[in-house]
Amino acid sequence: MIKTVRGCKDIYGEDAEIFRKTENVLRETVRKYGFKEIIPPVLEYSELFERSVGEGTDIVEKEMYTFTDKGGRSVTLRPEMTASVARAYVEHHFETMPSPLKLFYIGPCFRYEKPQKGRYREFYQFGVEVLGDESPLLDAEVISLAYEVAENLGLENLKVRLNSIGCKKCRPQYKKVLQEALKPHYDELCEDCKRRFYTNPLRILDCKKEKDELKNSLPKITDYLCGECKEHFEKVKKYLDMMNIPYELDNTLVRGLDYYTKTVFEVVSGHLGAQNALLGGGRYDYLIEELGGRHTPGLGFAIGMERLVEVMKAQGSEKGEEKLIYIAYMDGLEKNAFSVASIIRNAGFTAIIDSKGGSIGKQLKHASKRNASFTVIIGEEEAEKGTVQLKDMKKKKQKEVEIEELVSEIGGKNA
Repeated sequence: MIKTVRGCKDIYGEDAEIFRKTENVLRETVRKYGFKEIIPPVLEYSELFERSVGEGTDIVEKEMYTFTDKGGRSVTLRPEMTASVARAYVEHHFETMPSPLKLFYIGPCFRYEKPQKGRYREFYQFGVEVLGDESPLLDAEVISLAYEVAENLGLENLKVRLNSIGCKKCRPQYKKVLQEALKPHYDELCEDCKRRFYTNPLRILDCKKEKDELKNSLPKITDYLCGECKEHFEKVKKYLDMMNIPYELDNTLVRGLDYYTKTVFEVVSGHLGAQNALLGGGRYDYLIEELGGRHTPGLGFAIGMERLVEVMKAQGSEKGEEKLIYIAYMDGLEKNAFSVASIIRNAGFTAIIDSKGGSIGKQLKHASKRNASFTVIIGEEEAEKGTVQLKDMKKKKQKEVEIEELVSEIGGKNA
């Protein structure tokens, strides 16, 4: 028997339904903020991620699915999508479009890491990017959008974790200060962090293996921000206060990718314990420039869809169930069943016509196995009178209904 590749997953049944409902909520929410969809390719040249994500990151060093194609070029299954959007911005001259440009995406990404609940080697990512404006008001609006996305999905006990990681002017100084503070603790660091000490010490703040006592004792990057970054961060906080978005400052919050600057954030839920992050993002003002474009500020956030589905199932926060209407009928009344199904579907409900046949009692058992909200029963007497029997499958009650009134009867009931 051939099985799925390790770290990949078939999405079906309840998970598929929640996935699509979640996707619809995400699309509708970002649409109200003026975002338009972009669909980048799954396969990119490896150089894109080496230059943007950073050669010293875990993604580039350990997790990318990279191979040489038949033309001898190094290509990679995308591990994230911001770099792809930035590449498209430069390649297709999006700078000629009205600024700021607001884009969203959803699609599969690939990282070679240890599979675990809610985290797979193939995973779907939903995200937004805002390109072409460095206003701190946009930082606050994107954070507000991220918070609203989580609210609209029915997630509870939400708040924002917020930090600034500075820019090219002030971050190098902080890195030196951080290395000095870490020197006495070097032998205590995990093997990955010993390497990060030299390549990217900020990533030590993000390491789950290091003790919180150590990380919290280190100098705060917000104390070393340059004047521009400090002013930007103060304005972001002011706008979040105006929007009534609850947030807490976290000096250990950094993002795992090298292209981030200034504002970084996560939306977290207090119901989820230690692994409480629902989504994360931040500002990246140098990425477009590093990929060959002109200086173009940017920011955004991304959500792992599988993680979101697991969280929603655990919290029972998936939006209300759709009503499924099952249609049972006596032999020879298929035309009546088709007509009734069409009426129900045109009203926006899901209708299934029994295809197995048999007695009405047997068809009712089929409906029960499908967890139907209602079963419409069509017998010879009902066909002659232009009525149906409508059975509420949960309340176990049944009554005769005129076909013209069927939709209002279904719509007025709580399935």
